[in-house]
Amino acid sequence: MANEVKIKLTDAQKAKIKEATGRDLPEIRVESFGSGPAVSTPGANSALKATKAMRAQKAMRAQKAMRAQKAMKAQKAMRAQKAMKAQKAMRAQKAMKAQKAMRAQKAMRAQKAMRAQKAMRAQG
Repeated sequence: MANEVKIKLTDAQKAKIKEATGRDLPEIRVESFGSGPAVSTPGANSALKATKAMRAQKAMRAQKAMRAQKAMKAQKAMRAQKAMKAQKAMRAQKAMKAQKAMRAQKAMRAQKAMRAQKAMRAQG
């Protein structure tokens, strides 16, 4: 397992580091892995974590957006399907009404023709 030491910096040390690097570092960590020591700052590690967190957050947002988009497409498809069914039903209803009207019209013509024929027979 690695040994780790955190060194708190004085205000003067913080100022020198900020002047040289442009970064605010409250402490320096020194770890020993095997025979060679490794020096790191908490800022570098937390920046990496922040970057990963942002990527994960963006991925989650994109995933939610895709789900919402798919749901909207499905909803629109259902609406279109219902509209088509309603349209077909209306066409069928109109066709039935037209068919009934044609039958009624033919029946009326036949009835008038029968009356006229009876009237002609009664006269002759």
